[in-house]
Amino acid sequence: MEIIKKSWDKILVLFLSILVVYLSVFSNIDEKTDSRIDISFKQAVSVFASAKALNAAISLVQGTEVGPPGVTITIGEVLDPINDLVEQFSWVMLASLTSLGIQKILMNIVTCNGFDIVLICILFMANVVYFYKDKLKGRLFFKFTFVLIFLRFSIPFMSYANEYVYVNFVEQEYSVKVSQNIVHNAKEKIDKFDDSKASYFSSSYYKKKLLDFERLIESTGQHIVDLIIIFLFQTILFPLLFLFVLYKFVIYLFNFNL
Repeated sequence: MEIIKKSWDKILVLFLSILVVYLSVFSNIDEKTDSRIDISFKQAVSVFASAKALNAAISLVQGTEVGPPGVTITIGEVLDPINDLVEQFSWVMLASLTSLGIQKILMNIVTCNGFDIVLICILFMANVVYFYKDKLKGRLFFKFTFVLIFLRFSIPFMSYANEYVYVNFVEQEYSVKVSQNIVHNAKEKIDKFDDSKASYFSSSYYKKKLLDFERLIESTGQHIVDLIIIFLFQTILFPLLFLFVLYKFVIYLFNFNL
């Protein structure tokens, strides 16, 4: 029974090695992952551009003073809260773009031909060592091989997991497209602000204009917060969590006796 068990173990190791080689060389998971990262990067750039455009629109009207005789209202002061939030959001988006750029670089490293060749050679050597029952070398090869396999598929797996979590648990409540449209519409409304047609003796006009801006601030601010949550989760928190898992995996692996 012991001989049969060892034989099945060897067959299983060989099968898994062939599967890893197939996924590394012949599957299209790398292309799909690369495409996901590119789409995420373009989306982040688009959202970042929308936020900066809103910031620029607010800056243009920031010094505008309106109001009936005897009353001065500075539009920029009304828009200050949303302007501050947009500036903070810009820092979040800059960090998100940096994170996506790093993921792109790591993806290029682990999917290059050189990395695949090293992985295939290590897999071949690990199988040879395992078949010849050299336990000490077997442990070292297997631990090193597991780390290489984890690195090889970490970015693709993180990309798939990230997309799955977003589509199934996040998108229903926090949608990037919806929030980005709200930010873009807010920018257009501010661009269209024109006080030249108002009666300088009509206080109701200014009350309505202030009320419109307050509603704009409330709606846009909520969606900017939504975008902050989405990009912090997808591009910062999720990768950090994955790095923590990698760290724990490596520590556990090298403290575990195979």
